[in-house]
Amino acid sequence: MTQLAICYMQPGHRPQYVALVEDEALLRRAAILAIEQAEFRAAAASSLEDATARRLQVVEVSRLRAALSVLVPGFSDSSTTESAVQ
Repeated sequence: MTQLAICYMQPGHRPQYVALVEDEALLRRAAILAIEQAEFRAAAASSLEDATARRLQVVEVSRLRAALSVLVPGFSDSSTTESAVQ
């Protein structure tokens, strides 16, 4: 079973794991939120003058979608059209 890790991380330090959660529905919702946040960063980057930085943000969204589709049970690109908070 895939687990969702809750961790605390200070800048410049390694993450400290606080808990592991084995709730697949919660894991899917977290994946959707991660995609939405990456999309938000990509949209914000559209105002950057650096074309490479803008493109990297778009690529990051695609990479994240692909990785989560493999790692999260029941997650697919179509999952991102659902509301993350139900």
